[in-house]
Amino acid sequence: MRNKFKELRALKAFAKKQSVGMQRKLMLYWVSMILVVFAAVILLLSVAGAFSQNDEQLHEVMELHLQNTQDNLIGHLDRLTAQSINLSKELSHEIEGVLAQEGISLQEINDAPERLLELQQVMYPLVNAALQTGNCNGAYAILDATSNTTLPVSDHSRSGIHLRYSNLSASSPVAPTVVYFRGIPDIARQNDLELHNRWNLEFDTDQIPGCRELMDTSLDRPAQSYFWSRRIGLKGTWESAMLLCVPIVGSDGTVYGICGAEISALYFQLSYPAVDGQFGSAVTILAPIQDSRLLLSDGLVGSVNGTYLDGQETLVIHQGRYYNEYDAGTERYIGLHQTIPISKGEAENSAWAFAIMIPQDSYAAYTAEVQRTWVIAALVLLVVLLALSFFLARRFVRPITDSLKRFQQEGVLEQGLSSGISEVDELAEFLNARARNQRLEQGELPPNIAELFDQFVERKDLLTEAERNILRYYIDGHEIADIPDLAFISMSTVRKHNRSIYQKLGVVSRDELMLYIDLLRRCGRIQELF
Repeated sequence: MRNKFKELRALKAFAKKQSVGMQRKLMLYWVSMILVVFAAVILLLSVAGAFSQNDEQLHEVMELHLQNTQDNLIGHLDRLTAQSINLSKELSHEIEGVLAQEGISLQEINDAPERLLELQQVMYPLVNAALQTGNCNGAYAILDATSNTTLPVSDHSRSGIHLRYSNLSASSPVAPTVVYFRGIPDIARQNDLELHNRWNLEFDTDQIPGCRELMDTSLDRPAQSYFWSRRIGLKGTWESAMLLCVPIVGSDGTVYGICGAEISALYFQLSYPAVDGQFGSAVTILAPIQDSRLLLSDGLVGSVNGTYLDGQETLVIHQGRYYNEYDAGTERYIGLHQTIPISKGEAENSAWAFAIMIPQDSYAAYTAEVQRTWVIAALVLLVVLLALSFFLARRFVRPITDSLKRFQQEGVLEQGLSSGISEVDELAEFLNARARNQRLEQGELPPNIAELFDQFVERKDLLTEAERNILRYYIDGHEIADIPDLAFISMSTVRKHNRSIYQKLGVVSRDELMLYIDLLRRCGRIQELF
């Protein structure tokens, strides 16, 4: 094992000593720069909240939907409450009129079917009008009296009228039919109404939690105390509903009974259909809230199309930043809820909430699709950037490598040719100049220059002895002013010899003459002039 580590260290040391090509280095530079830029973009998008945009968008959609539903639902319940309070006042007026006419109290109509029938006959038009004008599927009125006090159930059996719509359907254009659910059958015959297949003569007040307590409360007016019952099963049927319970209060504070409206689970589903959106199907819920739990079995649930809800769950609420999670045990939902007051008086302590929620699975599928799109887009961008880096590296390095190849093959870069990169052209010029100097130092001249030098040397034979002596002084490095003293002649004679030397050697000035002398010295041919 130790030998293996030694071999690896040796290999690493060897690799460090190896040179790396210019194109590969530039490629690594471009790739590193692209990766840094790519990481910076991802970081900025993350800081800017681009990857949490789905949650923010869901929050905005849910909040808008919640606000719209709140306006519709609270308006719906408020209208039914106002209509039921008005029904209570009208029923109280009619009941007091009948009792005053008979000169009896409400307790005296117990065990008096004829008088109960008379009261129901005046109650029916009011209850029917409330059903026809109210946004509900049932209306009722219960008197605090029974037709037979000797029965074992007489303590919770009370006479009254309950009218309901049948054949409710979202797809059927047929107007729903009014059926007679509770009450004296003579009223149904007199008004040509069909008895419900689970019709009963009287109400079982034990089936309406809080009903008995409301009847036993001393009140001044019906608006002083009322409540919506939790969802209850309608006795003898498969249906369930919530009942609005408003007391029927006489002018002397006597509570004659209760009245109100019915919203069945089916009617609520038809009134509040599931809304399909990009995040999933949104369901409307009205239910009691207790200890951070929504009790769906005691409330009403809108259409559940696209979800797994059956309206019997207890949802545990987990508060979140953008939305809440509602845990049903096997399934989870996300959404928002808001508490609302739907009762008054002693029942006001019961907290209710309405909620908008969608299945967590559908939202997870949406976010996964969005994330998949982001990942694909990021990968495509990265591939494009890497391809661009290869292209740029090749484009910038290729002129350099081509120039270097020409240097290797030809030794110099031809005059007039350019690589397109100033640094490379300057290097080429420097190397050419250096090569020329080396050739000059080695006595090598280009063919055309060598021919000029040969002709210059040959023409020296045309010079006279005196002219050769003057030329020798110049070769030795003397100036023209030194010549008269050295040669013992006048300056005019020196100038005369100079003109003759220039003409015979083929130069036009002393500078050109000195250039030839310097070049011949560099080439090692200066002795040829002697």
